Amino acid sequence: MTQKKKKYAKRHPDKDLSVLEHLFDEEGNPTKPIFHITGFEHPKLPVITNENPDEFNLFQWGLIPSWSKDEQQAHELYNKTINARAETMFEKPAFRKAAKDKRCIIMVDGFFEHHHKQKQLIPYYISLKDNSPISLAGIWEEWENPENGHKISSVSVVTTTANPLMTEIHNNPKLKEARMPLILPEELESEWLLSINDKVSEEQVKALIKPFDEELMQAWPVKPIRGKKKKSQSADIIEKHEISEQLGLF
Repeated sequence: MTQKKKKYAKRHPDKDLSVLEHLFDEEGNPTKPIFHITGFEHPKLPVITNENPDEFNLFQWGLIPSWSKDEQQAHELYNKTINARAETMFEKPAFRKAAKDKRCIIMVDGFFEHHHKQKQLIPYYISLKDNSPISLAGIWEEWENPENGHKISSVSVVTTTANPLMTEIHNNPKLKEARMPLILPEELESEWLLSINDKVSEEQVKALIKPFDEELMQAWPVKPIRGKKKKSQSADIIEKHEISEQLGLF
């Protein structure tokens, strides 16, 4: 996920980008670009929240519910809360408070998903055709460690049923259905940030939960990205990699 200040500033000219300043040089290029990261590494992601919609924040990936009693429980939970299923987030104890009152937008340039082909795992890089930033729907929480008073703001990526493009890619046989991140069209971003306290009903929020238009997306296979030898941050990670038999859509 390469953070590009110029793109974000163009997409959100009214937002305060100061929290991202140290990540970019004077020309707006990333000083230490991140091309690939997993949720289990719990990196900090650029987030716009409903409580501070005029500025970016950096929140840890992997939601820690505010009711977590200690650090051990917090660590156990945040490995299970990288993603939140949109269909059940209003009912699940770890997510329901955040789903109701603490929604956010997570800005990324693209994401990876693996395709299962016989015994092979083929990674695909997915982005928008116009290469604009992707607004992922998220939910967030702030947890205070009772042992030292340290506060951690964390986030989960909301997922939904896959569109046809993602259905072909995300074909994990262990899953009941293909999934994808909930991508928000620009015109719906402000609605997602409204909380229930703003007199927005749960039904209105659920009406925003739908697969993104596949016609606006692009995807291509990339080299293997798993394993210790695949950790280097390089633009090569997102370059198209020819495979012997392409999927039908590509």
